[in-house]
Amino acid sequence: MTEFVKQQGLSEADELAWRRKVIIMTRILGLQGSIGLFGHISIRVPGTDIVFISPGAGAEKTTVRMDEVFVFGLDGTMHYHPGREDRPAQIPAEWRIHTQIHRDRPEVGSVAHLHAHASTLLGVSKRDIVPVYAQGALFKDGVPTWNNPRLVVTDAMASSLSQTLGDKIACQMRGHGSVVVGNTAEACLVACTFMEENAQYQIEGEALGGAVPMTPDEVADCSRGSVGGGLERMLWAYWERRVTVGGVPL
Repeated sequence: MTEFVKQQGLSEADELAWRRKVIIMTRILGLQGSIGLFGHISIRVPGTDIVFISPGAGAEKTTVRMDEVFVFGLDGTMHYHPGREDRPAQIPAEWRIHTQIHRDRPEVGSVAHLHAHASTLLGVSKRDIVPVYAQGALFKDGVPTWNNPRLVVTDAMASSLSQTLGDKIACQMRGHGSVVVGNTAEACLVACTFMEENAQYQIEGEALGGAVPMTPDEVADCSRGSVGGGLERMLWAYWERRVTVGGVPL
């Protein structure tokens, strides 16, 4: 058991459960094709300073395991490095994205840094993500763009990105990817999934003559069905079955 986790009041079973959730979410996003070679996700344990972060570049995201998860403190201190001589692990170069946002947004339980194709393409093209299909109504309050394609490798850059995200659930990173957050891992997964789907429909709709933005009334009605515990649990369970059916050990 990680000593820092123990000091924060968690049991060994608790730590294993949170590590499993990080790995399940990472595998899901890997299967969806949204996290890529360089993306990563984090989960902050409620009521603690513990931030679990998935491995960085080089890890096959669809087969990552619980013993490959990094443990950080909210202050950015790394308390556990999973690397071994026979299986090195790469620290996510942009780990500051996670610790900064978790500090700035205490209500956020999970942060995902994605390299999803469609939403990144809209950022490259300086096109806003706007709701064009029912589940896209989740983004009714807008998706701001951090106008910097560089890696987030300093405290100042992480702070700037977090400020651009503000109180929203997603932020495009021009020429780079995106950041998506949720109060829980399940809520974050919903936002990751629906943002990329909406971006795909938006791009393909434009190619067919123009994607039709949803009206304010449509957004209001549809957004009531795009969030909530029932949908979040259902989406998580659906994808969890898909990533575990292959039998790759966790």
